[in-house]
Order: sequence, then C-alpha cells, then structure tokens
Amino acid sequence: MEQKKALNRKKLKVILVICIVMIVTAGIGLAAYIHHVDTVTLGRKVSVYRLDVSKLTVGEAQQKISEAFQNKKITFHEDGKDVYNVSMEQLGYSLDQDILKSALETLKQERSGTFKLFASQRDYKIDYQIIRDEAQEQAALSADHFDEKDRTEPTDAHIRYSKKKQKYVLVKQVSGNQIDENRLLSYVEETLDKDFETELLTSDVKMELNEEVYRQPDIEESGEMKQKVKKLNSLLKKYRSTTVSYLFGEETQVLDSDTISSWLQIKNSGISIDKDAAADYISNMANKYNTIYVPRTFHTSLGTDVTVSDNEYGYRIDQDAELTQLLEDLKSGENVSREPVYSSSGMKRNGTDDLAGSYIEVSLDSQHLWLYKDGALVTETDIVSGAPTPERETYRGAWPIAYKASPFTLSSEEYGYAETVKYWMPFVYGQGLHDASWQSAFGGNRYKTGHGSHGCINLPEDQAALIYNTIDGGYPIIIY
Repeated sequence: MEQKKALNRKKLKVILVICIVMIVTAGIGLAAYIHHVDTVTLGRKVSVYRLDVSKLTVGEAQQKISEAFQNKKITFHEDGKDVYNVSMEQLGYSLDQDILKSALETLKQERSGTFKLFASQRDYKIDYQIIRDEAQEQAALSADHFDEKDRTEPTDAHIRYSKKKQKYVLVKQVSGNQIDENRLLSYVEETLDKDFETELLTSDVKMELNEEVYRQPDIEESGEMKQKVKKLNSLLKKYRSTTVSYLFGEETQVLDSDTISSWLQIKNSGISIDKDAAADYISNMANKYNTIYVPRTFHTSLGTDVTVSDNEYGYRIDQDAELTQLLEDLKSGENVSREPVYSSSGMKRNGTDDLAGSYIEVSLDSQHLWLYKDGALVTETDIVSGAPTPERETYRGAWPIAYKASPFTLSSEEYGYAETVKYWMPFVYGQGLHDASWQSAFGGNRYKTGHGSHGCINLPEDQAALIYNTIDGGYPIIIY
C-alpha cells in the first residue's frame, strides 16, 4: 500500500515538472512572438490620430492611414438638412506619402526600443503634409452642387427716396444666400485645417452653410451713408420751405414753395433743381419786368400816347446771373426777399413802371420840357433843341442822365466853337441839357430858324439851375 502511494507521488511530480516545462516553453515562445511583432510592426495597442494601426507594418499602416484620410467625409448642412456630401479624395485632398512613410518609420524606431511584455493602448500624432489639388477642390466646391435650393442674390446697402415717407431712407444691405465659391473655399480650408489638428482620420466633418459662405453685398451700411441721408433730407427740407419774393418797388412777385417743389428732380442718387424750369420762370419774369431796349409807350403831359423805339433807359434782368443766385437761394430754407440781379437798372421802379413819377419829358414838336419828381411837376419850360437837319437834330429816345457838371465847356472842332455853360447834364452821344445865355428866347419855331442847337437842349439859366439841383446822374429823360 505504501509502495503504491509512493509511486503515485512520483508520477505527480513528473507531471508537474512537465507542466512547468510546457508553461515556460510557451512563455518563452509568447515573449519571442511579441518581441517579433514589436520589432517588425509598429507594435501592439498603438493608434495614429485615433486610427488603430496595431501589429501593422509601416507599409500596411501607411496604406490604412491614407485610405482612412481619403474616405473621410464632409457633409454640408443648410436649413436643417444635409445638402451635399464629398470625400477627401473627391475634394482632391491626399497625404504626402513620403512624409507619411518617414513619420511612421520614425514612430516604429521609437517604439522598437521600448519593448514591454504587457503594453497599454497609446495614441500618437505624427508629422503629415496635406496635398491639395486646387482644380479638383474648386470643381468639388462649385456652386452648381448647391443649386437645388432657390437662392437670392445679395443686395447692396443703398439710399432710396421713399414716396410714402416723402424723404430719403437708408436701406440696409441683405446677404441673400447665393454661394460665393471663393468664400466657400476659404471656409472649407480653414475648417479642415482646424479639424486635422485633432481629427485627421477618424471623424467625418459637418459644415454649416450660412452667411460665412454666402455672397456678400459690395456696399455695406456706413456712417458716411447715414450722413449723406441726413444731408439729403436737410437739403430737401430747405428746398420745400424756401420762398423767394422778388421786389419791383412796391410790387412783389413771389416764387412759392409749391412751384419750387415742382422743379425738384428727386433721384435715389440725390436732389437737383430742374434748371430749364427755373430758367423759364426767370425768362417769363424778365419778359414782364424788363423795360430797357424795348419800345416804350409813354403817356405825355399833352395827354397823348407816344411810342419811343430808341429806349436805352430802364431795367434788364441778367438771366444767367439771376439763375445762379436763385439756385443758391433755394438751398437756404428761408424766405428770401430781394431785387432780381440786373445787368442794367434805372433810378426807381414800381412794378413795370420804371419811371415811378420821376423823369424829364421833352416834346421836340412842342419845344417844351417838363420835370417830374415823385409824381409831382417840379417845373416846365420852353426849350430850343437841335436844328432839324440830319447833322444837328436832337435824338429821340429814352436815356439816363449820364452825370452832372458845373461849370462845363462845350466845344466842337467840326463846328469851331467853345462855350462854357454853368449847368451841364449829358444824356447821349454828346447831347445834353444846359443853360444857353446866347439864346434870347425859347420855344416856338426858333430851332427851325437858325437858332437851333447842335443837338443839345438849350434851357433858360434859371430853369437849368432848378433842373440841375433837382436831379442826379441816372435820372431818366424821355425825348419824343
């Protein structure tokens, strides 16, 4: 019995030894295998940018990484739904194989020197270089891939006149949702560059289409535009509130705001005055109130009406200068009162009457003169005018007295005389009013009988003095 037990113990020991030998042999074999794997491949429990490349050779890992990168998806999302998908390969993106291989070999060398029987999972980031095929990228991101959606063009910020509000308003820019291929390209590249830093291989990319990739307006709202709107509305208000009262003595012609408003040419780009309409207004006013260089109908002291054609006395509106002044006045926003801009002007006027009761009247047929001032007869007197010959007759017409001189020497080389007079008041072409001490009488037909002057109007000395002291240069004289 004891012998049997001893035999069993001996067998048990043999079996135990055999097991130990087998375990040691297996361990040695496992260690050898692991060591072989870790030296031939990248090793166990290793990933690159979270892509598992355990037990892969450099070449195998290179292929797996390249395929993972090119299969990476980009999904474009807009208004709550996916609108377009593209892979990195379709986008024209790839990894530089030489740099990838070199980085993996470097990684393999680093890991081969750190053999561990029991390894733990570790993720690595390695050097890489993205290769972009620009033509393929532009084709893959063409706006045509996003044309299933109705898209609207952007609208520039702009200034517009609102008929409803009766003023200028600033309309803000609107982006619309048209794809701007250049902006989309930049957006994709910037987004992918950030994504590659952490998610080079394992995660797809979702991109939201919004204003960042839409075509932007060329003109955006600015402080300068706001100021322009403010200035336009200020000018518009001034135009609409301006009136111009033209003064013609006691008579006034008013250019009212309604008429001015009808001249406004209001466009989105700005306000202007219809210059033709303003010029027509001035022309009509000139036709009504101009009194010089037009035939003058005159009611004489004898009770008859005569028309004087040679009329060089009176008022004439300078239409070009008046238009310039009016355009400036219209910007004032005020009630302007003034005379028109004249190129010629008389001494005094009341509406179309440019004499206003102050003038010298001479009837050559009656050989008589009347002096009026402010509607009252100051004096009247007989005269002697020029002899009734073409060379010596007194000119008929209307003129202003050019100036006054006392004394004054009248002379003529043609007729050989030199006479000094006390009161000289010329009106035209060397003819004038003056005293004539050599005349023994005045009036009647003396001017026809050898006593006529060389065109001047001869006066008694006392009458010449009275007239001289009553009038000034510019006083009108009408001779008929």
